[in-house]
Amino acid sequence: MKYVVTALTVLLAVFHLYTAFFGLFPSMQQRSFHIAFVLALIFLLYPATSRSPMERPSPLDWICAGLGAFCSLYVFFNYDAIASRAGMYLDYEIYLGIVFTALVFEAARRTLGNVMPVFCSLFLLFAYFGRSLPGPLRHFGLSIPRIVEELYLTTDGLFGLVAGVSATYIFLFILFGAFLDSTKTSTFFNDFSMALTGHMKGGPARIAVLASALMGTISGSTSANVATTGAFTIPLMKRVGFQPHYAGAVEAAASTGGQIMPPVMGAAAFIIADALGVPYMKVLLAAIVPALLYFWGIWCALGIEADKLGIRGLDRSQLPRLRDVLFRDGYKAIPLAVIIYFLLRGYNPLYAACWGIGAAVVFSYVRKESRLDLKGLVATLEAGSKTALSVAIACTIVGVVIGMMGATGVALKIGDVVLAVTQGRFFPTLVVTMILAVIFGMGMPTTASYVMTSAVAAPALILLGSEPLDVHMFVFYFAALSSITPPVCVGAYTAAGIAGSDPNRTAFTSVKLALTGFLIPFIFMYSPEILLTNVASPWVTGLAVLSAFAGVYVLAVATEGYLFSPLLFVERLCCFAAALFLLMPGSATDVVGVALFGGIFMFQKWRARKGGESGRA
Repeated sequence: MKYVVTALTVLLAVFHLYTAFFGLFPSMQQRSFHIAFVLALIFLLYPATSRSPMERPSPLDWICAGLGAFCSLYVFFNYDAIASRAGMYLDYEIYLGIVFTALVFEAARRTLGNVMPVFCSLFLLFAYFGRSLPGPLRHFGLSIPRIVEELYLTTDGLFGLVAGVSATYIFLFILFGAFLDSTKTSTFFNDFSMALTGHMKGGPARIAVLASALMGTISGSTSANVATTGAFTIPLMKRVGFQPHYAGAVEAAASTGGQIMPPVMGAAAFIIADALGVPYMKVLLAAIVPALLYFWGIWCALGIEADKLGIRGLDRSQLPRLRDVLFRDGYKAIPLAVIIYFLLRGYNPLYAACWGIGAAVVFSYVRKESRLDLKGLVATLEAGSKTALSVAIACTIVGVVIGMMGATGVALKIGDVVLAVTQGRFFPTLVVTMILAVIFGMGMPTTASYVMTSAVAAPALILLGSEPLDVHMFVFYFAALSSITPPVCVGAYTAAGIAGSDPNRTAFTSVKLALTGFLIPFIFMYSPEILLTNVASPWVTGLAVLSAFAGVYVLAVATEGYLFSPLLFVERLCCFAAALFLLMPGSATDVVGVALFGGIFMFQKWRARKGGESGRA
C-alpha cells in the first residue's frame, strides 16, 4: 500500500508540474484527472471510521478508490464525446455520475468531517424539491438525471470553477510550500524573526507575529502555521512570562493572519481572481494594506501587554545574530523572491510557481543538510500531494452548491432574500454576510467557507452597488477569521493544545487580539481606497491608510486597557470611540479621533508623572 500511495502522489505532482510548464489540458480533462487521483488517495489514506486501521485500507476502501478514479477518468478519456453531445447524456453515464457524486461526499466526510457534506446535501434537496418551496426560493425543480448531469458532465458542478482552481494554482503553490519546507525555509523564517524582534518588549510574542506573517506567504493554512511556528514560539512566550492561554492566542491570531497575507492567501486569491476575471496581481494589491493593518494590530497589542506585565525581550546572547542568519540561510528566501518577481512581471501564477519550485530545488544544493536527492525529491512530491488532498476535496464538493444554485437560477433570489431581511440597508447586510461567513467557516477550510458565503451572500452586497472585488475580499476575511471564532475554532484549539491551555479561553483571547481583523473588512467597504485598487487621489488614499494605522493602535490601547498606566473604564470607552473615528473615512472624523485620543494621552501622561512624583515623595 505504501508504494501505491507514493506512486500515486508522485504521478499527481508530476502531472501538475508538466501541465503548468507545458500547457494545461482543456478544463474538463485537467479537473477530472486531478480529482481521479485525489479521490483514490483519500480512500487509501483516510479511514472510514475512527476504529478503522490507519495503515491498512479495507477491501471496501480499495473498491471506492478504484471506482472514484474510474468515474473521474471516464470523463477525462471521453471529454470530446461528452462535449460534442452538448447536454445529451447516455443512460449509463447517469449511474456513473450517481456513484461519483456519492464517492465525493464520502471522501469529503472522511477528510473534512460531517458539516460540509451535510450542508452541500441540502442544496441537492433544494434542487429536487424546488416546486414545493415557499416564497422567493421556489423554482421549477430538477429531476435526478438533470441534477446528476449538471454535477458530473458539465464544468458547472463537481468539475466546476473552484475545482479548476484546485487543479491548477492551489496544487502548485501547496507543492511549492512543500519544497520550501523540505529545504528548511521555515527554519530560516524562524531564525530571522528571532534575530530581528527577539530583543524587543515581549520578544517571543513579536517573533510569533513576524514568523507567522512570513510563513503565511507560503502556507495559507492556519493550523499548519500554528503547528510550524507555534512549536517554538509558544514555549518561548510562556518562558518569559506570558500566560499559557495568551501565548496560544497570540500564535492563533498571528497564524490566522497568514491566510490573508499575500501571495498565497489560503488559496482564495486564485479563486477570487478566476471568479471575477481580474488579474491575480490586482487581488494581491488589494490584500496588502488590510493584511498589514491586521498584523499591526496584533503587534501593538503585544507591545502594550508586555508593558503592562513588565515583560522584557530575550537577551541578545540567546538570539541568533541577524547578519549570521542572512549570511548562512538568506538564500533560502530566493525561491519566494523568484515567484514574486514573475508575478510582478505579469506572468501566469502557474508559470511563476514552476520557476519557484525549480529555484527551491537548485538552491537546496547550497548546503548538504538541505540537499534534495532523489529520495528527498520523491518525499517532497509525496508530502505536497498529501497536503493538497483536503483542500482539493473541499474545492470539489462546493461545486454542488455553485452548480445547484446556477442550475436553478436562485443565486440572485437569495440576494433578494438577504436584502429583504436587512431591508436593503448597507450596514445590516454587511453584518449578515459576516455572520454567514463565520458560521460556514466552523470547522471547515477557509477556501470552502469563502466559496459558499460568496455564492450565498455576495450577490446582495453587489446589488447594493459595492464593487465585486471589495465584496469578495470582505467575505474572504471573515471566512479566514472563522478559524479563531468560537465555538468551533480549529486554529485556536491547535494553539491551545501546544500551549496546554484552556481552548475556549485561548479562543476568546485570540478574538480580542484579532479584533482589528473583524473591523478591517468594514473599513474597506466604507473606505475602499485602502485596498489600493480604487485610488482616486494619492493624498486621499495616503491619509486613509495613515488614519487606519493610527486607529488600529488606539484600538489596541482600548482592548488591552493600558497606556502609561491602567485605563479607567471611561478612558477605555473614549479610546474605543477615538479608534472608530480614526478608522472611519473622512478628515473630519480623523480630527475628532486625534483630539479624543490626544486628551486621553495627555491625561495618562500627567497621571503617570504625578504617580511618579508621589512615589519619590
